[in-house]
Amino acid sequence: MTRRRGGGMRAVEAFTLSLAVAFNFFEPAKAELKNCTCSAVYSFGDSLTDNGNGIATFPDQFIDSETNPNGFNFPHHAADRYCDGRLLVDYIAFGMGRKPNYAILRSIAADFTYGANFAVAGATARNNTEWVQETGFSSPFSLNVQVSWLERYKVRLQFYYAQVELNSTTRGVVYQSLPASDSLNTSLYFVYAGFQDYFFPMYYQTMTPTEALDIVDAVVDSIVAAIQRIYAFGARSIMIVNLPPMGCLPALLTLYADEDSEKYDTYGCLDSPNKVSNSHNTLLESRVADLRHNYTNATFYYADYYSVYRDVLKSPTLYGISESDTLTACCGYGGSYNFNASLFCTHSGIMNGGMVNLSYPCSNSTSYINWDGIHPTAQMNWITATLFLNGTHITPAGGFNCSADTSNWYLSHDSLQLVSCIDEVLEELSN
Repeated sequence: MTRRRGGGMRAVEAFTLSLAVAFNFFEPAKAELKNCTCSAVYSFGDSLTDNGNGIATFPDQFIDSETNPNGFNFPHHAADRYCDGRLLVDYIAFGMGRKPNYAILRSIAADFTYGANFAVAGATARNNTEWVQETGFSSPFSLNVQVSWLERYKVRLQFYYAQVELNSTTRGVVYQSLPASDSLNTSLYFVYAGFQDYFFPMYYQTMTPTEALDIVDAVVDSIVAAIQRIYAFGARSIMIVNLPPMGCLPALLTLYADEDSEKYDTYGCLDSPNKVSNSHNTLLESRVADLRHNYTNATFYYADYYSVYRDVLKSPTLYGISESDTLTACCGYGGSYNFNASLFCTHSGIMNGGMVNLSYPCSNSTSYINWDGIHPTAQMNWITATLFLNGTHITPAGGFNCSADTSNWYLSHDSLQLVSCIDEVLEELSN
């Protein structure tokens, strides 16, 4: 049986390096800034943010999200995420001193005290009016539907608290893990959408990168319309994340490989999908500026993920990423980018005459940017959250102007082996 190659560093060494980077990022800010906080975090988007809604709605279609090795770096595993560990929104929620928000459709042991996750794997920003079940990585629950769920959530929340007050035997006693009724206006709303609209049509080759440029206006219009509804709902703190350079993703690098070196940039990324990301991001940033002008009593944070990604490509070792793994998938097999569309992460099959089992994690996911050819690793999500919360690549200038709570960031599936090292490592770093 063949297992794919992995990075050279041992898990504990990589973990120690991650702590060192975090220590350097955050320590200078702690003495100067107030602690990051908000009442709760509510999130919207696609598989880059979904933590269980996709599999709750279509278990067979999105079963991979809870199949090994997805989630192997997440405490207690079975994380329902397309990632080895935590997502960007998880780190943002932790950094705000809150818990990761639970999927709104989660039916067992959900805790909505500190927010809810409305994102759905396969969801587009544009209204999906032509969805057919089991036709690839897609969902009918587009961004507008997710915002409708939010609006309905508020109605049900108010109804629940009204019933608690009316019931003489349970007056004032709340039996569910729900947010305070007055917390919705003081929460952070996290919108990370649009990736599904472009990436998967290019991945399935039903749309070329050139054709993808034609839908940019419609995608951004849909995101802005959703943000306006969220504002009307009562949100006064909204974080909007732009798209990564899609030409740097192993899946598209494999599918659109070209012998013409002029079609690649300095980092080895494809220019044509990157143009789609750039076009989307430029328009989105402009529209966010319009939102700030029109709604002066709210704060709209524009988080530039594209620039974070480029920074990591430029100086990977600074962030604990191996120089040889910037464009390759951690969980994958074959080719220049360790990706093969015929054998996706979590699956097994015969490749080149031998059995390949992709249910095992690569030896060191913390040295990779990309997890499965499409989605980022927890390490990349952690790097991104670190920079955003520290005021880098986010506007208004300075971002949240706060010191993030990193106390829960380092717990992993290997916590029994690694957590015991934390105090020792931090003491060594501080000496």
